[in-house]
Amino acid sequence: MNASRMHFSDARRKAFLTELINILRRRPSGIISFEDVRTRINVRGQRWIGHQTIPLANIIGSEGRYGDFDRQFLPRSDSLRDRWTSIDRAMLDSVTLPPIELYKIGEIYFVRDGNHRVSVARQIGQVDIDAYVTELVVDVPLTPTL
Repeated sequence: MNASRMHFSDARRKAFLTELINILRRRPSGIISFEDVRTRINVRGQRWIGHQTIPLANIIGSEGRYGDFDRQFLPRSDSLRDRWTSIDRAMLDSVTLPPIELYKIGEIYFVRDGNHRVSVARQIGQVDIDAYVTELVVDVPLTPTL
């Protein structure tokens, strides 16, 4: 088995164990839906803030793939293997990948494009990631601890 497939298997195993623990503790295990948050807060506008380096720990949700990854951005399904391992292989080979795209609300971020890259980056222990960021202007700033 190649290194990327082993990394994916490790990530799936961690996701499975985390999900079991969350079931026992009666905690949600999925990442947060951008649309769920957006419909519950007053968004006064949005602005492009461009290329930034973002702490991975502040990325807590996704615009569209929130069912595919858990709260640690671990893959929840074997159907993600091919895309996930191709990203992992590229990162292992030091291939420069394009920045991900994020929405920012307060101090938290939601993935618009790049969920697999976030997942792999977290799995390999990366702390930050390059992103193009669009900020939503809101009345109440949100933090990762919310």
